Amino acid sequence: MQVPGGESAARVSVVIPAYEGGQDLLDCLASVMAGELRPAAVVVVDNASTDGSVEQAHRRYPAIEVVRNVANRGFGAACNQGIERALARGHEFVLLLNQDALLEPATLGSMVALAAAHPRAGVVGAKTLSPRLAPDGAPILLYNGAWRSRLPLWQRIPGIGRSSRAASAVPLEVDYVWGHGMLLRSRALEQVGAFDPGFFMYFEDLDLCRRVQAAGWEIWCDSRAVIRHAVADGARATTSEPWRWEMKVTSARHFYRKYDAPHRADVLWALTAMREAASLLRNGHASAARHLLQALWKVAANRTA
Repeated sequence: MQVPGGESAARVSVVIPAYEGGQDLLDCLASVMAGELRPAAVVVVDNASTDGSVEQAHRRYPAIEVVRNVANRGFGAACNQGIERALARGHEFVLLLNQDALLEPATLGSMVALAAAHPRAGVVGAKTLSPRLAPDGAPILLYNGAWRSRLPLWQRIPGIGRSSRAASAVPLEVDYVWGHGMLLRSRALEQVGAFDPGFFMYFEDLDLCRRVQAAGWEIWCDSRAVIRHAVADGARATTSEPWRWEMKVTSARHFYRKYDAPHRADVLWALTAMREAASLLRNGHASAARHLLQALWKVAANRTA
């Protein structure tokens, strides 16, 4: 099967890290299988789920490969296991997809075609929409390109949280693509490596994008392609989850310490957390701001891993 740009379906693997995915995992796989471009391989990496969803998925789609972990290894490490299998098969592209993300039929083909049109594109993302609707009836925009700011982890994300009706449909070169739907070129991965396993969860995608750019590859957002993501991030939700904030601030510290001297890294880390706490307070998420600041103190005091 061919897509615009001449890329073959035999050159694409889809990797889905799974944990207690339930119906979301089945819906995600259904969207992959219904695509105009069918991948040559689909790998589900199970982080020790107990809800039976992975077994059900394998019964429904027996052609998928299932990798089973005896413990939850985290998002990045699970993705890396799938990436290793894609590279071993010689596939040119790997699509990383969250278990609660849905591809529209043309999305994978469009992303691969964009990568084919830009041979230095090492990472490609897609416009991402929430199932929630804005007051004008259009889906809320979650992602349509992200760029670094003076605080690298404080991203500039035009239109996030607002109606997607006016969102651009023109592909753009960006700084960051998020891991919920990330097409990776295998040659770029072979040069820079996959996710840093030092990130159990959060910011491993931003770190990879930074390394890809530093190696001379480009990062693109295909704004013509759409992923629908039923994001349920309890760190930001009204019912804030403290453990998520500990994960976030731990990963943020790891990110900054990779790229800056210790004292500067810790200043950037604290400033990023303080700015996010202020933003949460402005938006009425007082409990989330409190949990964030508590996590910052706990991690700074080395009372967590």
